[in-house]
Amino acid sequence: MEDGRAMLLAGLRRVHAFTATSRDIPMQWEEFRRMGPPPGRQGTASYGVICGANMEERSMEYMCAVEVDSLQDVPPEYGRMRITRQRYAVFTHEGGVSKLGDTWGSIWNDWLPRSGYQSAHRPDFERYDERFDPETGSGTVEIWVAVQSA
Repeated sequence: MEDGRAMLLAGLRRVHAFTATSRDIPMQWEEFRRMGPPPGRQGTASYGVICGANMEERSMEYMCAVEVDSLQDVPPEYGRMRITRQRYAVFTHEGGVSKLGDTWGSIWNDWLPRSGYQSAHRPDFERYDERFDPETGSGTVEIWVAVQSA
């Protein structure tokens, strides 16, 4: 469990059908890399943020992002997001991103119902740092799930 800090993120937001995420999200990351970093980038980590899900339409909004020092100078082609301070359950995924959905599924379907916590209904995110190789799509990814007591 971690107390996450407030962050300002800038990146590329897209809506994806649940059935297409394994194909479409890697393409979104490639598009985001081609855009280059927004002004005021802070640190070296990148974030994959689940902005929300629409269960009726079986879709989710996902944002490839980096932390920035201010949203004021972010060009209009970048999405923006404020992450507030929040309590998180933090998990580690080792290996390829092709299996990342399995880890998310285990968290939501197995761990969360038995944990004594519930979703805080705030953005959850993947954190990619120097332990992850974007060229191979493999390495260590942290998954931060916003929680509150049940």
